Amino acid sequence: MRNKGAEIEEIKARKIAIGGLTKDGQQFNLHAIQFEEGDSFYLSTDGCRDLFSDDGKKLKTKKLKELLAETRDKSMPEQEVFLDDFAEIWKNGSEQIDDILIIGIRF
Repeated sequence: MRNKGAEIEEIKARKIAIGGLTKDGQQFNLHAIQFEEGDSFYLSTDGCRDLFSDDGKKLKTKKLKELLAETRDKSMPEQEVFLDDFAEIWKNGSEQIDDILIIGIRF
């Protein structure tokens, strides 16, 4: 997420595991990104977009990107609290079926 501009740039993930049972010689893509002061960078697991609400709706990537854009002016600790609170409200007691991890860095 660039400091200047409203759009979130997304690098699409390849559908390959990074742990567990993987093929020998598995190849990963290398991405070079130029950051400027104030830019933010996020990594997330697929469990974030697969988080189910109590009525069975998935969070999905589009909603996650909207949430990140909504928090762009907050500090990173404030974003953590906001996203954690949102996830608990979204789940509303429903079972979490996958890991949920978002790592955010502001430059």
